[in-house]
Amino acid sequence: MNYTKLFAAGAAAALVTVSGFAADAAKPAAKPAAKPAAPAAKPADPFSALPPVVAEMNGKKVTRQDIVNFVKKLAPDGKIPPQLTAEMVKSGGHELVHAYISKTLLDQAIARAKFTMTRQEIEKAVSAQFEKMPEELRKMLVTQLSAQKKTLQQYISELAANPAMREQIIIESFARKNIIKGAKATEADAKKYYDANKAQFTVPADTPETLRASHILIAVKEGTDGKAELKKAQDIYARVKKTPADFGKIAYEKSTCPSGKQAQGSLGAFQKGQMVPEFEKAVLALKPGEISQPVKTQFGWHIIRRDALRKAEVKPYAAVKDDLVTMLTQQKEQELFVKYMENLEKAAKAKNLVPQPAPNMMVPGAK
Repeated sequence: MNYTKLFAAGAAAALVTVSGFAADAAKPAAKPAAKPAAPAAKPADPFSALPPVVAEMNGKKVTRQDIVNFVKKLAPDGKIPPQLTAEMVKSGGHELVHAYISKTLLDQAIARAKFTMTRQEIEKAVSAQFEKMPEELRKMLVTQLSAQKKTLQQYISELAANPAMREQIIIESFARKNIIKGAKATEADAKKYYDANKAQFTVPADTPETLRASHILIAVKEGTDGKAELKKAQDIYARVKKTPADFGKIAYEKSTCPSGKQAQGSLGAFQKGQMVPEFEKAVLALKPGEISQPVKTQFGWHIIRRDALRKAEVKPYAAVKDDLVTMLTQQKEQELFVKYMENLEKAAKAKNLVPQPAPNMMVPGAK
């Protein structure tokens, strides 16, 4: 759980997103009119919608200026976005002030605990995040960095030196060691949740209009008559007809379609009209389990097997157990963190003095 993003999300919910405003602000300005325009009036202060004192905590007042500084810190360029209006601040002020209170109290708790991390520890934590990244994404990142003549380790070092990243890592490490330590769902928790929520794990049946098929494709080389490929497809068809149970294995070995390696030739479910006419016609001519002779399409020669439609079924517990343990662990962490923050606010006697907006202010277009 990214705790710094949690506070930023509170502010973002209040003011749409600071980064969004900043992106709009970066758009090219309109071309000036032929005649000199009259001097623009000084824009109204959007934070004038807030009272001078917006909150109290630890016996001290939180001022409007404190919130202004908080928003500046969230903005990528450290400035108040020019698109920010008083109406936005008015409708999101309560959540914005709450985000400020939460972030300030947590920072104070970390300071009281004298919790800090060395540069080496920060780098190790950042590196651990990349180790969790899917292999394909990590390879893509390494390739992009290589084009910039930069290594992954150099990039990690740069991130570790970034103040925002450092703050994020410190908060997350503090939370794991002092707030959510020991929060771990068990397999018993996962089984209990699974048994009580079977509907969540039910895979719906295919509709009658759905088709399912697998194929082995022998692509025809451009500029050839395709006879050699047809002969190869006929030989494969003879082999499949002799041992239909080996269809997936043969598709993996012989098919030039990515589905061969990825799903043993399965194309999954599709609707009428989604495949080229020749392919669909061949599928419709088959009964579930039957295999066609080579069929020619613009892609080459196909040996097609029509597959049975999927019936409604409940995913087995074993297939979802690990994901459930992870999900329930995250829920436990969230509950502990929220409880911890509530206790900090109670101890600080924190009071948000900005009223929540009326319901019609929270629903766009409501009257």
